[in-house]
Order: sequence, then structure tokens, then C-alpha cells
Amino acid sequence: MTKTKRILSRLTGRGKTDAREPGFPEISGQPYLETLEALVAARSAEWYLEIGSRTGTSLSRIPCNFIAIDPEFQLQDARFKSARQMHFFQMTSDDFFETDFLERNAIRPDVAFIDGMHHFEYALRDFANCEKAMAPDGFILLHDVCPTSFAMASRELTELEARRPWTGDVWKVVVALKDVRPDLEVHVLDCFKTGLCVVRGLDPANRTLFESWDDIVARYIDTELDEFGAEAYYGRFALEPGDGFAERAFGRVDST
Repeated sequence: MTKTKRILSRLTGRGKTDAREPGFPEISGQPYLETLEALVAARSAEWYLEIGSRTGTSLSRIPCNFIAIDPEFQLQDARFKSARQMHFFQMTSDDFFETDFLERNAIRPDVAFIDGMHHFEYALRDFANCEKAMAPDGFILLHDVCPTSFAMASRELTELEARRPWTGDVWKVVVALKDVRPDLEVHVLDCFKTGLCVVRGLDPANRTLFESWDDIVARYIDTELDEFGAEAYYGRFALEPGDGFAERAFGRVDST
């Protein structure tokens, strides 16, 4: 088993202890899966793309066609909603995008959810690859952008191996997008228990992340949150309620 697979395997069933430290906000709003479900409904999505499906818990809430990617599925419930097409790719997201499956089948996802490897460069690369494939007015969701302690935001695996909450350094994706892609509309939501980022205003033709990839990764890769500062990070955006965000963003939530 590769290191990536070992890490992703351990992400299932992590501990639920509240590890919030002083200086961090309490992330206690609407559970992220409820917000995800509402957003997919509000967008009236035809296609949904998910990276890091693992147990399939989130997929069970999706009413439209979907593509699920995970190096090692551990599906716990095979009951799904009204999706007519369900494609499962047991491989890394990098390998999936190399297949050109979306382009060959003329699929342009309306919603993409990134919840895979919890390291900055992986999540940012997933974002870049998703953006270039998205439908007009589509949006991308990123999980685990709201750590509540310095330890859980580290690239080190200490918290994960101890079965404590671990977001990794996915938080850096929010910072990087705000710095190098000011054209994007970035919302960070207070969704239990580690936040949810919604990115709108996507531009599939934008090549900034690809053309400046090495420089962008080098700029952020070695920065730790305790060096950057919790207050500095959370000061980069307004933490918005997840409850009702779909209605505020789209003006409605379609019934499913």
C-alpha cells in the first residue's frame, strides 16, 4: 500500500474530540453534508464530481449523475438517491484526470467536491483540474479548510495516527486562491466540524495555476499555521453560516 493510500485509509473513522485552541473560532454550524446536499439541489446539478468518496456517505445524498474517485473505496451503504449514472474510479485523482474521461464523454460537472488527500499541493492540484472541466456557473467545494488547532493543521501525520481530527494544510488552498486568483469568489462556511469552502466564478480557460504551479507551491508549501497565525488566516475572510447559504447564493433550493 502506498503512503497516500495509507493516509487516506486512516481518514475514515477519525476521532471526534473537540481540539479547539485559543485564537481559533468554534466551527459548530450546519453539518457540512447538509450544506453540500442543499448546494447540489440549489444548483439543479446534472453532474456531480467527488474526490475522496471513501465510504460513500456523501454520495448517498446526491440526486444527480455522479463520478466518484477514491484510491480505495470502503462503501458502507450501497443505497443511492435518484442518480441514473454512477461512475466509480478506484484510483488517484491525478490518474483519473489523465484518463480524460470527462472530456471524452462530454461531461462538465456542475458541482465538484474535493475531500481527498489533506495536503496543500494535492488539494490545489485537484482544484485546478476540476476547474478546467466545470460547467458554466459551476462551483467547487473544498472540505477541511477550518482547522481549530495548530496540530490538526500540520502536514505531519501525528494527529491522524492518533485518531484525532486532522485537516492537514488544506487551509493554504484558501490563502493561495485569494492571493493568486482574485477573480474567484471564495466563501468559507462555518460547517461542522472542519468547515467548507465554496468557490464560484470559475474560469475553465484560466491557466494561472498550471503556468505558475512551481512558484505557487514553493510559496506556500513550507508555511505552517502557527507561523502564519490563526488570526491572520481567519482574518482573510468572513466566516459565513452554512445554514441558508444555498438560498443566499442561488435564491432557491429545488426539491429532490
